[in-house]
Amino acid sequence: MIGLVTAQVAAQLDPDLYPLERALCDRIGGGAVAVVAWDDQHVDWAAFAAVVIRSTWDYPDRLDEFMRWVQRVNELTVLVNSAEVLRWSADKRYLADLAGEGIPITPTVFVAPGEDPPNVNGLHVVKPSVGAGSSGARRCEASEVSAHVALLHLDGRTAMVQPYLDLLDERGETALCFVADASGEGLEFSHAFRKGAILTSTEVEQTGDLFAKEDISPRVPCDRELALARRALSAASVREQGEVMFARVDVAPGSGDDAFVLMELELIEPSFYFDTEPSRVALFADRLIAWLERRDLVLLDGVSNLS
Repeated sequence: MIGLVTAQVAAQLDPDLYPLERALCDRIGGGAVAVVAWDDQHVDWAAFAAVVIRSTWDYPDRLDEFMRWVQRVNELTVLVNSAEVLRWSADKRYLADLAGEGIPITPTVFVAPGEDPPNVNGLHVVKPSVGAGSSGARRCEASEVSAHVALLHLDGRTAMVQPYLDLLDERGETALCFVADASGEGLEFSHAFRKGAILTSTEVEQTGDLFAKEDISPRVPCDRELALARRALSAASVREQGEVMFARVDVAPGSGDDAFVLMELELIEPSFYFDTEPSRVALFADRLIAWLERRDLVLLDGVSNLS
């Protein structure tokens, strides 16, 4: 049995969850797939051959609890993506690892609690290093940066201070989605979509209590965006974490016409917005099943144990 893992507060907000459930049910039977919440105390995690993290979007505010859950479930079944990948990807300080390998990132200063914020000029974005859906992120004038850093520090969070990328307002980000390739040993490009700029002002429209409302539309990435995404996924610091079955790489326009920078490498619970490319949910389902079966997991309807 496959568990698609959400959060109790997120299940009705995830646009991918039920299309993916239907696609998997069509392939391995309705009794072999279940949507479950990570924070549901009644779930028997050992009953699943594998659990796939999809929309555990409240974990930034419950990080210690979530990581205890990851550790516990990792001892009972197979996590997709793996526990090591989840731990590394949960904190965006991984961007420093990637920058150290030559991956161009949005210039970022990480400010841990007790550290002083940098002196900056111009518009900046200040956000927590552990966050989802722009929660806790704010567009700041230079004079506002210190105050928002201090606010995040009061919550015990490390702050990220980044210059606001001017071209975001016009061009948005490109989110490039990847799934396991046919061999099951690497990743292949699935599709991409455009994410409109969220922090165009200090007022951010929310969807529920978890994340900012996003402007999403289909997009075909250019060759340079695709090359940057592949470079990031093949970086040693990523490969060291273990196997990755799915990923999303968010790329933004940098300071020049031909420049792009990595915004985020989403390996925990990235939305794929299948409605922008409806055929891709079938690809995800097919590759997930093949990836699990290569690892000798029994997934057929009515069977819920490791083979």
